[in-house]
Amino acid sequence: MAGDTRDPSSPSPPSQTAPLPPPGATSPPPHITSSSPKIYEVFNAPSPTSPAGPVSANALPEGSGQNTAGGHQEAPTLASAIKTVRIQDFKQVHMYPCVRESLLMGIGGAFGVGGVRALWGAPIPKAANWAVGTFVFASFANYEFCLYRRRLERQHMKRAVEIIDRKKAEKEAAAKIKREERRRAKEEADRKAEEERRRSWWKVW
Repeated sequence: MAGDTRDPSSPSPPSQTAPLPPPGATSPPPHITSSSPKIYEVFNAPSPTSPAGPVSANALPEGSGQNTAGGHQEAPTLASAIKTVRIQDFKQVHMYPCVRESLLMGIGGAFGVGGVRALWGAPIPKAANWAVGTFVFASFANYEFCLYRRRLERQHMKRAVEIIDRKKAEKEAAAKIKREERRRAKEEADRKAEEERRRSWWKVW
């Protein structure tokens, strides 16, 4: 027989791989055991010194002055606010609801109170102050009262429309019931007439 060519001094290969350690046997990684564990990365998060509040998804880093579309957001200024005021608005101010009546009431009250104060011997500046104050107060009070009356009128009109709609629905329901009754009565009369016609036909024989 041929001799064994294996070297008896060489180690034999392991029959199977070494078993894995059980869960928890190994020490956790350093980022878990540290005093401030870092579990995940936070992107685009506000700094601790920034005020609390939701961060817009379209916000870019502070100081860029741009949005995600690439446009710059302009800060509102007094000049831009003045540009929105049109002269046509002042020309049509008397056409707004309750404004004309309020201005007339204020002008009349100002002339009355200012004239009475002047007749009673008050100085002209003091009488003018009374006139201006009366104009402002009377105009504002009449404007608010006019708006209150308009609200009441709208409520009354809304209630009247609701009542009219309800009455109309009731009338339509009553008319529908009457039509159904007339239809049933006509069908009953037709049925009786058909029965009478059949009876008269049998009587002939």
